[in-house]
Amino acid sequence: MQRTLSTTALALTLALASLSGSALASTADKIAAVQAARFDLAQAIQSAQSQHGLKVLKAEIDTKKKQPIYEVSGINAQGREIKLKFSALDAAKVMENKDDGAAEKKDTDRLGAAKIGINDAIATALKHTPGKAIDVDLDDHLGVLTYDVKILNAANTEVEVRVNAVEGNIHQ
Repeated sequence: MQRTLSTTALALTLALASLSGSALASTADKIAAVQAARFDLAQAIQSAQSQHGLKVLKAEIDTKKKQPIYEVSGINAQGREIKLKFSALDAAKVMENKDDGAAEKKDTDRLGAAKIGINDAIATALKHTPGKAIDVDLDDHLGVLTYDVKILNAANTEVEVRVNAVEGNIHQ
């Protein structure tokens, strides 16, 4: 019995260690991507909106094969959910343009209910918490529509700021 508990405890400890290690690696990858990127998240979103006609739901910086990329998801004029991946070194270099089919009703409803734009939400979040925006998504939290903006602050720590998507203020 004691051996079983010890084995279980060891397995849990290793699982937690691997999770925290992957979170640290993920933050390190984001830091490297932000440092290497030639333009910021707001500019990536603007490119997806103007060049691809998307109403953006989510965007983030990431790495692929050690190169910084932006992943942007949104809904096009035909009501289709489109996922774009493009180089954070060259906005014109689209690496992937994937049609995920008809957009979910909850996503179109959220976009319709949002009164401020996603880039306005990023600007508001950055005024509240200076740094570099690395992730943003439109979400519903207990009936309040918010843009969840993740910021890499001066200490290279990820901080999440929620901006009310209807009123445009910081949501506590």
